[in-house]
Amino acid sequence: MALEDRGAQHDKEVVDKYHAPNVDYQMSTLDYVMRPSADGITGPITIVLPPVAEAKGRFYSFVARKADVVNDITISDADDSECWIKDIVLDGKCDRALLYSDGLCWIPTGGGGPGRWPGAVTTAPPGTTNAPTTLQPTIVPTTTS
Repeated sequence: MALEDRGAQHDKEVVDKYHAPNVDYQMSTLDYVMRPSADGITGPITIVLPPVAEAKGRFYSFVARKADVVNDITISDADDSECWIKDIVLDGKCDRALLYSDGLCWIPTGGGGPGRWPGAVTTAPPGTTNAPTTLQPTIVPTTTS
């Protein structure tokens, strides 16, 4: 199916508003918005992305409702993505990730926690005075001979 026909596949399908898993979870192609939680009761959890080919042309967003360095949330591919860098780890409240599937690989457009993916964004928990921080990609100078 061509990308211009992607909207046609939603006909007669009910797309869930969001999922808020607190246990290991295998995503379907309709799970566009995820709000996972990991704490001392649930322990760390893993979320597996849907098959990359079936998710072609779609974005999937993740925002951690609860997480810390011990009880983190790992976002993993289904071992079917070309050039998968490494699993994304959300280890703080409001850590986030946005992933896009081109049909062959998952492309992170931001998030994941400080220093984990280019363009990573974290925010302070609600009610704190810390301003949001945006990490910029590191630019390495090149030399020519």
